[in-house]
Amino acid sequence: MQCAVRRPLPLLSWVALPVLFTAVVLGLTSVGQLLLSSPGDTVLTSAHMGTAAGVTAMVGYSIDRPRGWRWLNWLYAFVVFVAGIVLHGMIVPAILAIGLGIPSAVVLLRITWLHRSIGKHTPIPS
Repeated sequence: MQCAVRRPLPLLSWVALPVLFTAVVLGLTSVGQLLLSSPGDTVLTSAHMGTAAGVTAMVGYSIDRPRGWRWLNWLYAFVVFVAGIVLHGMIVPAILAIGLGIPSAVVLLRITWLHRSIGKHTPIPS
């Protein structure tokens, strides 16, 4: 039996997921700083990318691959994690974080909406 949550995400969406996720988090952080009247640059930390790596690993688990290729899921999540360690402490200007974060949120919501609407019309094998 396969759970409804385990509908596979398209490969291109999965590859873009950590970049979009990190951009959304940085953008929303910058918007929050702006609303709190303390505008300033946002710092990219390894915690941002570590969370993106975790989300990537969990979502990638749902992608149907041949048995011999499943290790790619963990390799890609590990690459995202290592990139987070390398980029830790990088300062992102607020205007750039907001300028990329808000459109990334729209794209991420659109991917989620499309993925859910596709899943409603296809039967889930049991």
